[in-house]
Amino acid sequence: MQSNSLRIIILIIIGALAGLYLPWYAMGIQAGIIAFLLKFPSKSSFTLGFIAGFLLWALSAFWMNQSTPSDLPAKMASLLPLHGEVALLYLVTGLVGGIFFGFWSWAGARLR
Repeated sequence: MQSNSLRIIILIIIGALAGLYLPWYAMGIQAGIIAFLLKFPSKSSFTLGFIAGFLLWALSAFWMNQSTPSDLPAKMASLLPLHGEVALLYLVTGLVGGIFFGFWSWAGARLR
């Protein structure tokens, strides 16, 4: 039996690789396939996917902003009701990615 932290790490690594070469939605599909193949438990599959997606998307957004500084994240944070806080933009990005991964991993676990 695999530990939950190992499952999260596998989801993050394969999701990052899928994000490099495939469209954004392929990350969700791969989360469902991994949840199916690694036999994620149905009760915790959404949580595992949510944590992996949150970390992957939030850290990717932070890393992209740090590696190529731009005014775009600050402008997006001021466009949304975030009062110009870029850190909150990372949080929102992570929440979207977490929900996305969570539903796909839950679907993959339930398919089994």
